[in-house]
Amino acid sequence: MTIDIKTTTTPTGSQGIPHQTDTPCSIPSPRALLPVRVFWRLRQFVRGVTAHVSADEMLVVAQLLPKAALCRFCAMPLDGQRHSLNVLYSLRAAGWHEPDLEVAALLHDVGKIAGDSAGISLSPWLRGPLVLLNRLASAWMAAQAASDPKDGWRYLLHVHREHPAIGAAWAVEDGCSQLSCWLIAHHQDKRPPAPPTTRQERLLALLQWADIRN
Repeated sequence: MTIDIKTTTTPTGSQGIPHQTDTPCSIPSPRALLPVRVFWRLRQFVRGVTAHVSADEMLVVAQLLPKAALCRFCAMPLDGQRHSLNVLYSLRAAGWHEPDLEVAALLHDVGKIAGDSAGISLSPWLRGPLVLLNRLASAWMAAQAASDPKDGWRYLLHVHREHPAIGAAWAVEDGCSQLSCWLIAHHQDKRPPAPPTTRQERLLALLQWADIRN
């Protein structure tokens, strides 16, 4: 599926999308590009275990996020921060500088730090196996997941599955825009077969595209 990101020039913000490039932004197909997706997962793992975030990059984050949301971002593990910044950079490289989308790019995985309350961090060593488990045994994972942090690894399954909703609820508390919160809440939704038609659907497809690439 391909999204045409050519738009007319309008002010940034809730009423319009800023002028972009004429380059189409491709949304990978999970079935057609499975080897590519595997490569991206391996690259994400390597980036995670060797992650580094510079002081200049943290200044970029501080300029984009409300203060409370910035504190959440700083609570993320280093590899999570690196991944979120890479998602942001992919969107910018494609010509997108939409504030609501950029905030969602930085915070889409922030809900994963909820696992810390169970004393188990969603490290790069755990995320890959959990993604695979969710694909191969989603029903089993759903049955085993528990919403009480006292349940340890079962709570970790819950966080992995529900981190979009957790992160979106935090984003609401932290003063992020309604659109940013919606994008965070839906960033792991199954992509519809038809091309997106509304602005928020288009931004969601772009967020999913950048997320899967990183």
